[in-house]
Amino acid sequence: MQQLGIDIGLISVKAVLLEDGVERWREALDHEGNIPDALRALLGQCPSVDAPRTIVVGGAGRHHLRVEKAIPPQAIEAALAAIGERPDAVVSLGGESIVVYTMTTEGRIREAISGDKCAAGTGEFFRQQLQRMGLGLDVLERIPDETPAHPLSSRCSVFMKSDCTHKLNKREATKEEIVVSLAAVMASKVVEFLTRARVTRGRILLVGGVAQNRFLRRFLGERLPGIELRTPPQAACFEAFGAAHLAGTHGTSLPPVAELFAAGAVSFDRYAP
Repeated sequence: MQQLGIDIGLISVKAVLLEDGVERWREALDHEGNIPDALRALLGQCPSVDAPRTIVVGGAGRHHLRVEKAIPPQAIEAALAAIGERPDAVVSLGGESIVVYTMTTEGRIREAISGDKCAAGTGEFFRQQLQRMGLGLDVLERIPDETPAHPLSSRCSVFMKSDCTHKLNKREATKEEIVVSLAAVMASKVVEFLTRARVTRGRILLVGGVAQNRFLRRFLGERLPGIELRTPPQAACFEAFGAAHLAGTHGTSLPPVAELFAAGAVSFDRYAP
């Protein structure tokens, strides 16, 4: 049996396909506000041979689809059960949000602490600053581990962007050092949220695309010495992975692409780039 999990996030769409309980395929694609076209392109890459049982998770975007729906906490619980993890907390690091889920010893979510409305310290802000410097996310693979971080104003995204520009113009920092400094700010945000959630010890799972940032993980390890941090292999598509496992018992068959999108779903007018 094939099971498909789809996660429609604020920045990207992600999908994971299971076959007889084993992950066969996963992929993510930025939707740039055009969820239907991005999802069509993503599903065009899926190696499914029939109509898999499907569940979609995410925000308002999930209402576009004519398949069974779930919310991210349900998918996270299913993903944790699938990989046999019982952490004390899960930190979901998305493109525009940070959410800390505190967990019970039975692997259920007790409470969710979500982010404030400021973009400073989020994954999309990080990517935008890289683009302003003419860099891509692949720069993280080339920066030496010992690259230092500089203090940045983190009161809001406007001040932080100005601070980055000032340090570059004054040659007080290199582009690589700015990248590492931004990762340090992101780590500070995570620590702030964990403090609000009263998580000071135990084991924490980092999930979401931002969790792939090795400098973020380094700074978190330095600032949280009493906590064991783990990033599972499924981290980048964790909610989609959990939705795929949920689909085995609660999913509905994926309709043809021409019939996938619900008529009258909430959307926005779109303009050329």
